[in-house]
Amino acid sequence: MKRTRLGQSDLEISRILYGSMGRRTSSEADRIRSIHAAIDAGTTSIDTAPLYDFGEVEKVLGKAIRDRRERVEILSKVGLRWDGNHGDTLFEFEDESGTRRAVRRDSRPVAIRKDVEESLGRLGTDRIDLCQIHHPDPRVPIEESLGELGRLAEEGKILHLGVSNFSGRELDAAVARAPSSHPVASDQLHYSLLSRGAERDIVPLSRRHGFGLLAYTPLEAGALTDSMLTPDRLDSVTRERSTHFRPKNAAAIRSVLSEKVAPIAARHAASVTQVCLAWLLHQEHVDGVIVGASSVEQVIAHAAASDLALEPGEVESIGQAFTSVDIDPMAGQDWRTRADHFVTRARRRLGRILRRR
Repeated sequence: MKRTRLGQSDLEISRILYGSMGRRTSSEADRIRSIHAAIDAGTTSIDTAPLYDFGEVEKVLGKAIRDRRERVEILSKVGLRWDGNHGDTLFEFEDESGTRRAVRRDSRPVAIRKDVEESLGRLGTDRIDLCQIHHPDPRVPIEESLGELGRLAEEGKILHLGVSNFSGRELDAAVARAPSSHPVASDQLHYSLLSRGAERDIVPLSRRHGFGLLAYTPLEAGALTDSMLTPDRLDSVTRERSTHFRPKNAAAIRSVLSEKVAPIAARHAASVTQVCLAWLLHQEHVDGVIVGASSVEQVIAHAAASDLALEPGEVESIGQAFTSVDIDPMAGQDWRTRADHFVTRARRRLGRILRRR
């Protein structure tokens, strides 16, 4: 497994990171087995967050690393809470009792400190290697949030700080207002062959300021894997959870994977999945790619992607091919659903504009 420094910090991470979110369908024993396999394969950097299964993922991770803490890097987050009424709602959910609850953005210093200390308890450790603000909080000045992370770093409870899901404007402000003793080390963002908006604004900022990029959802829930070439291997749940699997979108993705990516994979004796991961690792300032796994075999295969050296022409060819893939986010929806989607997006955009004034 190849390793690198995260941005301009002294934190060294594995280039493939183990994504711990979404493992609830597996047994605890299977999840721990996958984490151990990842560490043994060199995937020593583990991405987590209090939000994932509302603290349960961190508890399982704590058990898994109990006797291996010195071999791993823990990357966690703060700023989302589901136990109060402060802050803008990010999304709502129904708890086990059937009660409707909300996850809210809350990056106040008191909330950040609570997040960190609760995470340390669940993880069974005395430090978090990288602590990131999970989502921007428009109600709290970014300097207050980052200032508290800086104080936690001075206390040794976190070692480095970063952000996640920030727009270019928000990211620029965060970099400018972070404590000089603890600058922003990284930005975690959605980045894949099918989601490349970061190339317009985030990558130039990374180039200018020197922070690293951590890409999540690199395989788009299976749309950029070998399974996409054999649709019968995709279960109904997978097909329904993402618009990438709607017939028109899936056909466009499958065409590029089979015509452009598969031949390159064959030349390298690799899988389509590994090539899609490797493509991201070849992008400027992408220090790490966060990917989940449902089996030990997947963990090992993902780890091997870090050693896959694509030729510059192959990287360019793959990237160019995917620019022609036009994904319809409302594929298969009737006109009423499309209209509601349009109105919702317009309201959100207007809200962001008004908050900036």
